[in-house]
Amino acid sequence: MTTTPRILGAFGILLILVLIAGWFWKQAGDEVRLSIERQNSEAVDASDRARRDFDACPDGLWNYATGKCRWSAPRSRY
Repeated sequence: MTTTPRILGAFGILLILVLIAGWFWKQAGDEVRLSIERQNSEAVDASDRARRDFDACPDGLWNYATGKCRWSAPRSRY
């Protein structure tokens, strides 16, 4: 009869350790997902900026090597 409480105690401790490990695993997964989502949002913002710059550039003046428009703004006469 003395082995039953020991087995139950060992099982309880093992269960607690598994639950703690599972919680840590879930927390790490959440952080990774948030990091990836943040990187994706930054990439979308950068591509939107590049697309707007390309669309605003007059035809034939976009420099693909630099990713910028070669057109300069008109200068004021004054």
